[in-house]
Parts: sequence; structure tokens; C-alpha cells
Amino acid sequence: MANVLQDRKPTTARWTVLSYVAVGVLGLTYAGLVGRTWHRQTPEGNMTLAQAVHDFDAGHLTPATAVFRTLANRGDPHAAYWYGHALDFGLGTPVDTKAAILQYQKAAAGGVVLADARLGELYLSGNAVPPNFVEARSYLTTAARRGNPRAALDLGQMLQQGIGGPADPVGAYSWLEVASLGGNEQARVERDHLLPALSPAQQAEAVQQANAIAPVAVGITGHDAKA
Repeated sequence: MANVLQDRKPTTARWTVLSYVAVGVLGLTYAGLVGRTWHRQTPEGNMTLAQAVHDFDAGHLTPATAVFRTLANRGDPHAAYWYGHALDFGLGTPVDTKAAILQYQKAAAGGVVLADARLGELYLSGNAVPPNFVEARSYLTTAARRGNPRAALDLGQMLQQGIGGPADPVGAYSWLEVASLGGNEQARVERDHLLPALSPAQQAEAVQQANAIAPVAVGITGHDAKA
């Protein structure tokens, strides 16, 4: 079976850790959380979630992670995502993948798209936890439908290769097209390679599906969702 993640950096690499921090900050920014939405005070030194994220990004990992933990325990799904992120990569707290997954699941249940995307990647790659392709496909479908281009790429690859369920070349083309419209260059290349392998009827159906999905998926920010 081909590894659909073969072009990625290892999940333990410094590059990946930094990229997830950057993507996470962008996610909260696009969701209107940083500097706008999260102005209520918290028990941790009267610090807001936005301030904790700012400190986390500035390298003050341990105190920021303590705020994430406190707010996550009080039911804040965005704080749960950040606490899961810290546990996932050992930032301000020891690595604990199982605990990270629990926090990501809380965040995903609260509508945080990045949490769905990360859960899909964890179960798909099988590096930190045993692979679970059915779970991966489910989480990536949720994230892709809510506008995450990387999740749409992963989902398209899974559908093309029949990972986590039956192969679906028409669906694969549709999600690769959505990822391409979301700015993912790799998805554009794979979409163009896939199209000639489809029959004329499949091509027409794939384009129709993509046209139906794209206005919904691409119209939503690919990083996060407002609470």
C-alpha cells in the first residue's frame, strides 16, 4: 500500500512542530479569536486565551500551556485544541499522545476544524498511534467539508487508493479539486493526473460533484471555525 503521506516531513521534526504552531496561530486568527473574540478573563492570572496563545507563540510554553489546560478543563473547545497541540508535540508539557487525542476530540466536538484535521492525520500516518484508516477518513471528511485544504488532499488520496473504505476515483477527483481551489498545489497536480484515468461519464460526474462541494467547503475558512 502506498504511503499517502510520503512527501511530508517526519512528524517529530522541528520543521513540523514549528509549522503546526504557525498554522494553529493562523487558525485562531482567522476564527476571530486572537485580539477580538476571546476577551473574557480566566482564572490563570486574569489571562485570556488570546494572551495565552501569544505567550505560547513567543516561547513561554509552560505558563501558556497551564492556561490552555485550565480553560480546556472548563469546557473551552479552542483551549482544548491548544492543550492537545502542546501534548501532541511536547511543548510546555511532556509528550502524551493519548491525552492529546482526548483533547483534540473535545475540540473537534466543539467545532474546531484543526482538531479534526490533526486527528485524521494522526490516525492516517500511524506514527504516534496505531493507524486507524476508518477513523482517519471520518475525521478528514469532516475537516475537508469545513474547508481545510490539507484534509481535502488527504481525503482525496484515501479515496483514490481505497484506504479506509472503497476506492472512489470520482470522489477523489472532487476533493482534490476542492483542495486545489483552497490553494494546495500538490492537490492540483494529483487532480490533473487523475482526470485522464476517468471515463467521460466519470469526468462529468466528478466535475459536477466538485462544483457542488466547492462553494460550501472553500467558502469556509480552511483553518478553524468560530465558537
